[in-house]
Amino acid sequence: MKKVIIALSVIVLAATAAIAVTHYYSVKILSASRAYTNFESQYSKGEKDASRHLLSYIYSHEETDFLLFKNDITIPRGDSIAREALLRGLDFKIARIGFLMGGNHPDDLLELGWFFEHFQHTDFFKKAIQSWQKSDVLVAQLNATGTKAHADISAGKTIDADSLILQINTISDNLTIHQQNFASLVGVTSRMVDHYVFIADIVISIIIISAIVLLAGLMLKKLHASKKVIIDQNQALVNLNERINKFVYSVTHDLRSPLTSLSGLVSVLEKEKDIHKVPEYTEMMRESIQLQDNYIKEVLHNIRTNNIYDAQLCNLNEIVHDVIAQNSFFAGGEKVKFLSELEVWEVRCNSTDLKTIFNNLVSNAIKYADFSKPEQWVKVKSYREGDNCLIEVEDNGIGIQPAQRNNIFKKYFKSGTNKKSMGLGLYFVKQAIEQMNGTIAVKSSPGYGTSFIVSLPL
Repeated sequence: MKKVIIALSVIVLAATAAIAVTHYYSVKILSASRAYTNFESQYSKGEKDASRHLLSYIYSHEETDFLLFKNDITIPRGDSIAREALLRGLDFKIARIGFLMGGNHPDDLLELGWFFEHFQHTDFFKKAIQSWQKSDVLVAQLNATGTKAHADISAGKTIDADSLILQINTISDNLTIHQQNFASLVGVTSRMVDHYVFIADIVISIIIISAIVLLAGLMLKKLHASKKVIIDQNQALVNLNERINKFVYSVTHDLRSPLTSLSGLVSVLEKEKDIHKVPEYTEMMRESIQLQDNYIKEVLHNIRTNNIYDAQLCNLNEIVHDVIAQNSFFAGGEKVKFLSELEVWEVRCNSTDLKTIFNNLVSNAIKYADFSKPEQWVKVKSYREGDNCLIEVEDNGIGIQPAQRNNIFKKYFKSGTNKKSMGLGLYFVKQAIEQMNGTIAVKSSPGYGTSFIVSLPL
């Protein structure tokens, strides 16, 4: 796309430059055409004035009229000098002198020479030059007629005035025809320039507009694509932030479980009177510390390999054993009975996530245990149902009130009986299960206990 945008930009710049060049030369041509129109006007006026003064001289024999004739005939004769110089490719200074003799404005001389040089071989201007050349021949005849008449009159000879007048008028009429033809042919230039410039403007404008439309379309498409990328990136960041929050909470929660167990063991140890049981408790502490160390290593490995959500074949028995070991004791030292009834031992999941799920469910079962009962227990079961593995965490605790049952998976929801809860545990549990394409359901009877049923695809 970048190459296409560059190509379209180059086309727009080239077309804009083409318009500038076209208009520059069109103005130059039109200016030269105007100069030749003025040239023809001066030529025609000079010839007409010369003819008029020559006729006056024939009638009056006044030398002043002849001098005026010679002065006026200089104008078309000067243009004739310029034409000859330009046709022969002589120094432009000679043509310049001729044009000045023809009464042309000094500022028009460069346009007159430039136009003649570049258009002398075109059909329309070649014909105009031919008319100009024929006019120069007639001007030469008019000059020769006047010169001879002046010589005869000065010598006192009798002249045929009527014949001379007819000859002068005939020359003048023929000159008028050629002058009009010249003006018409030069006028073609202006019309041709207007026509072709108009066509060029339309073509170039279409090219520019088309290129700009395509360029705008590509830029809008690119902008839309960039916007979509930004939106996707923002959404990815939101999702990543959500995952990080979940991961951080899960890690901190799982790191606290062994500490809670250690705290319970310390409390039990403080109350133990039989010194022979101390090594048993210290061994439990060592095992809890080892579990915590293993978990930290697993988390660090997942972070390094960026496999936080990598699915793998997990051993349910090992995971359940680790979770039970981490949650074996309350801080107060009361022991909870853990039961394991696993019919399915392996399931494809993320081991870190599954440990987090069990830790939350088991620790909640302990938090909401009913100590008014003679025995507190938590049971973990697994069994197959179709293509799914069902894992059930059941307890005989205080249960969940019906009014709270629909809200327990909501973010920041806290039960009124647990003031220390952040209301995120079950929310992240559900998120982790859904991440593994699973579901979670709850059954509970107040005063009798609660059962969380997790369904994961095999």
